[in-house]
Amino acid sequence: MKSIKKVIVLGGTHGNEWTGIFAIKKYAELLKQEFPELDLHFILANPEAYRINKRFKDEDLNRAFQFLHEDRPDSYEHKRAKELKEFIDQGPCFVLDLHSTTSHMGNTVIISHNQPLNFQIASQLLQHLSDTRIIVSPDPNKKYLASQSEFGMMIEVGPVPNGVLDAVALEGTLKLIKEVLRAVTTLTNLTSGPLEIYEEIEDVYYPQDDNGELTAYIDSSFNGKDFIGIEGEYRPFKSFSGEYQWRRTEEMLYPIFINEAAYYPTKLAFTLCRKRILNF
Repeated sequence: MKSIKKVIVLGGTHGNEWTGIFAIKKYAELLKQEFPELDLHFILANPEAYRINKRFKDEDLNRAFQFLHEDRPDSYEHKRAKELKEFIDQGPCFVLDLHSTTSHMGNTVIISHNQPLNFQIASQLLQHLSDTRIIVSPDPNKKYLASQSEFGMMIEVGPVPNGVLDAVALEGTLKLIKEVLRAVTTLTNLTSGPLEIYEEIEDVYYPQDDNGELTAYIDSSFNGKDFIGIEGEYRPFKSFSGEYQWRRTEEMLYPIFINEAAYYPTKLAFTLCRKRILNF
């Protein structure tokens, strides 16, 4: 396995996700001291969105990289995406993009490139942080920040409200950062093998009327049940008139990002995943 020394750790891709922002603002120097063998770079990805405490200023930075070939002079995030892309492209590097979520996702890692190196690092995370879950989410259009290098991953920790520092989320993020950096320092010693992963297979949207207005909300029995397996009939929604709305699966599936605040503009209620063992 090749050795990579340059690691770029980014927080604040979304300006109201304070966990990653304060992880890099307050712990960068300590992490550099702990891992002197690595060429570490800590970057506030979207400083303008952080300044106004919003997810983004003009467009979602974590979707903006797919539009780099376009001319978007009025978009701050478009300009910022170009700057970050140029820095990432200077040489081989591992990109670690820090996020938080309002959903009950716990400690989650998302991998978008099917590179053995990424899976080996994820396997190390599972060995040392057993409560971590691995999502494989291919990104063929390379829209995500973490996808700008073939080596990298996103970290999602939650639940935590937007614009709030939460001890569990912050400390969980720091543990994940340290384990990733520790794994990068030992890449030449890592081996291949089986890895338990979740694959996204279906997005489920809120029930809506003809005007796009929500007609139901996440039922209390379903809310907060991220990564809890469902099979057969289940009831994710309850209408405002009090009626339960049922759905059905033909196999064991696992919902993620249930009731995520950032997804309300697109009416995305949750995503269903299939769990399997990946041999890499």
